[in-house]
Amino acid sequence: MEFDRELIVRAQAGEGSACEAIVEQFAPMVYRLISRFFRSREDVEDLAQDVFLKVFARIDQVKPDENFPGWLARVTVNTCYDELRKTRRRKVAMETYGPETVAEPITVQPEPESFGKAWLAVQRLDPKLRIPLLLKEVEEMSIEEIARTMGLTETNVKVRLFRARKKLAAMLGERE
Repeated sequence: MEFDRELIVRAQAGEGSACEAIVEQFAPMVYRLISRFFRSREDVEDLAQDVFLKVFARIDQVKPDENFPGWLARVTVNTCYDELRKTRRRKVAMETYGPETVAEPITVQPEPESFGKAWLAVQRLDPKLRIPLLLKEVEEMSIEEIARTMGLTETNVKVRLFRARKKLAAMLGERE
């Protein structure tokens, strides 16, 4: 993705049109990354807004010559991690202190059988394994890009990808 580094300088100077241009250029990437973790449109939109608020709150720390798209992807993934942790804590609190009756189940449109099984298996993976797998296979990021985005070593990314694929194969009943 080609990026005009002058936009960063203009955004740092407080130029609103530069900030709008950054959002316009990178919103599709941010939405795509967030939608790998959250399915609700409202959640995706709320988290995207949080990401851009964080970015512009720290825009003065960005160096125009560095990899802005990679930094933005890292902020996005970290925001998703934070939300997953909050969601897990709320779920535990509701299970511990919440009501014992369950509301009516939400009806979901049926997916094609093979896609549905695979998607459910991916969703059941631990986020530490699911996120690098989605970044590699869906976002088509390189090992190096995933390592930078997640703040991991390349070796750690490779290990997590191996473990994720192995668990998926076991969940889907494939023989190794």
